Amino acid sequence: MKSLWIQNLIAAPKERETEEMRDGLAPLLTIDEVKDPNPHPIPNVEELFLVWTEEGDGVALFEKEELIAFLPPWSGIQNIHGYNRNAKENAITASPLGDGKHGVLVDRVTQSQKFWESASDTNRFSKWQKKELEFLEAKLGPHDKYWSADGGKYPKLAIVSFLPPSIPGTKIFVTIGMSMQNQPSIELYHKDFENHARIELALGIQLPKDSQDQSETWVQHVLGEMIKFPWNTGIWFGHAHTIQNPRKDPLQLYQNFSWMIFYEESSNALSRKEYSLEGLESDNGRPVRFLHLLPIGEEEKLYITSESSQKFFEVWNRSGFPMTHDSERKPLEF
Repeated sequence: MKSLWIQNLIAAPKERETEEMRDGLAPLLTIDEVKDPNPHPIPNVEELFLVWTEEGDGVALFEKEELIAFLPPWSGIQNIHGYNRNAKENAITASPLGDGKHGVLVDRVTQSQKFWESASDTNRFSKWQKKELEFLEAKLGPHDKYWSADGGKYPKLAIVSFLPPSIPGTKIFVTIGMSMQNQPSIELYHKDFENHARIELALGIQLPKDSQDQSETWVQHVLGEMIKFPWNTGIWFGHAHTIQNPRKDPLQLYQNFSWMIFYEESSNALSRKEYSLEGLESDNGRPVRFLHLLPIGEEEKLYITSESSQKFFEVWNRSGFPMTHDSERKPLEF
C-alpha cells in the first residue's frame, strides 16, 4: 500500500511522537519539514479532485485548480512516498512538490489529464479498431472472427483471429485495444519506457492435420484473461516475461502447457519467424510492441528460472521450433 502526507490538521510539532506511530496514527510532519507550521482545516471536498496517471499507478490531488500533492508510480522506492506543496524537505511521508505550475512533475500530471480527456472521446476505440485491423489485415489477410473482450465496461477491447493465406494451416489470434493505454510500472525498469509501454498480444496456432480445430475453446479465453491484467495488477508485460497459462490446450499430447513466455520480435530471440507484426504506431506516436505468447511446459519454465530466457530461446532455436504453437510439440531437451 502506498501513502502520502497531505497536511497537518494541528500545529506542526517540533518532534514526531514515535509512540503515536506505533499505535497506528499517521505521522505528522514537524516544524522543520513544512513551509507553514500552522494547523490547516479539513479541505472542502467539493473543491478537491483527482487526476490519475495514464498508467493508473499514480494520482495527483488538486484543490480548485491548484496541484497540492502527487503520489507517483515510484512511491515507496528510495524513501520517496510522494510530493506535497507544503513539504519543505524530504520527510518521512512527503517530499517537496516544488513549483506547482511548472516542472517535470506538473508536466507528467498535465500529460495524464490530456490522456483522460482523449479517452473520453466515444469514437476513440472505433478509430483505433479501424487502424489496427487495417494494419493486421495488410499483414495477415482478412480477419476470420472478432470477439468483444471488454465485458461491456471501459476500456473497450477485442480479440480477432486470422487464417493467413501466406501461412496455410496456421491460425493467429491478436488483441485490439490494449495499446491505447500505457502499461503501469514499466517506467521503473525502462528509461525510455514510453517506447515499451504500448502493447498488443498475439498467439499463433498450428492447426491439427488429423482432427478438428479446438483453438477457439481456449485461445481467446487466454487472451481475454490477460487483456486487462497489467492495469488490474500493476504488473507489466514484456519480452521474456512468463505467466501461468489459465486455460488447458485440449489437444496437448506430450506435455502440459501450463506456462507462457512472451516473445517480442525486435529482440531477435527467435530464428524462425513465420510472420511479422512490427510497424504499427500507437495513437500517441509511440511504437506498438506485439508480444507473442509461446506456450511452454513446467520443465521448460523451470529451465528459464534456473538458467535464463536467453538460454531457453537458444535451445528453442536449435530445436528448430517456430513461433506458432504446436499442441503436439515435445518438450525441449536441455
